[in-house]
Amino acid sequence: MSKPIIGILGSVRRDPDSDFVCADRSCTNTTCVRAIDGNGGVPVILPVPEDPRLSDPALALCDGLLFPGGWDVDPRHYGEPPHAMLGPVQPELDAFWFHAAAYASEHRIPMLGICRGMQLLNVACGGSLYQDIGERAEKNLLHMQQLRRDTPMHKVLIEPNSRLRHILEAESAYTNTLHHQSVKVPGKGLVLTAHAEDGIVEAFESPDGLIVAVQWHPEDLLRTVPVMNRLFMDLCDRALERRRARN
Repeated sequence: MSKPIIGILGSVRRDPDSDFVCADRSCTNTTCVRAIDGNGGVPVILPVPEDPRLSDPALALCDGLLFPGGWDVDPRHYGEPPHAMLGPVQPELDAFWFHAAAYASEHRIPMLGICRGMQLLNVACGGSLYQDIGERAEKNLLHMQQLRRDTPMHKVLIEPNSRLRHILEAESAYTNTLHHQSVKVPGKGLVLTAHAEDGIVEAFESPDGLIVAVQWHPEDLLRTVPVMNRLFMDLCDRALERRRARN
């Protein structure tokens, strides 16, 4: 197969089937699947196993990994007690995603992090988070919009000479915003590449090109801000390069 396989890390949701029965479901947002499919990748949703090590055979098949949005990251992973504004956490989800991040780093699998995915990758690299951006001393802009997910809400300023600047070919972009946590201390080896106008970290990357991560949701902006498609194109390109190098 010439197309790169992109593993999309799944989440666990409990949805009512009826008035009497509900079940846990392994899932991801369809927009993430479509974004990979539309850029020459083969999207594969990776369900959350009871033991993260059980995912290794599936991870070994992947040429790239997408860490999407979702629940808050448990602050125990960066040595903090829970803040009063901490949202829902899922220990089994964190365990799987941290395992996947370590596996990808060891096996040099390209990664794209989105929202929670960016936050978790930061913690995986030894960084920490604002459990709620209200912790910041600075005055915050709106970061949890109530409008449709495909609505650009605020400006993001992109650092020159960054991979993100190369990907988007712009010094700034308007993005949606759907988060209440953000990067506090950057992880080891990560370079901050974009900020909102209030100073909130909006993107980082690793100098070796293995990790690109953004705080917004580009998968929901493909129609309203088409340039965001380039983030998924870049992931698929990096994954294809790895696939060809292995064959």
